[in-house]
Formats: sequence, structure tokens, C-alpha cells
Amino acid sequence: MNLAKLSINGQLTLPLEIRRSLGVKGGDKVLFLENSNGEIVISNAETMRVEKTDQ
Repeated sequence: MNLAKLSINGQLTLPLEIRRSLGVKGGDKVLFLENSNGEIVISNAETMRVEKTDQ
């Protein structure tokens, strides 16, 4: 389990292990999606864009 703290300005730092899993680095965009049971899923926005383009 990884834990992140939201700053007073609404900023969130993703833990290193999560950044590695997503394949993101500084300046990359992440996508937040809510699934049907209300859970929030975080994805690499570039990967999601490529997948949607391929379909």
C-alpha cells in the first residue's frame, strides 16, 4: 500500500513506486477515472490516449 498527502494547495505527490508502475515522470499527465463502483483509478494519460487511438 502507498500513501500520499494532499497539500493545502490541492497538490498530490505520487509515491515513487506508483510513478514507476504508471511509467510517468515529472511533467507527464495522469488521468483520474471513476469506475462503476465509485473507485478512482489513476492511469498514465499518454498510454490511455494511445490505447483509445488504437481502438
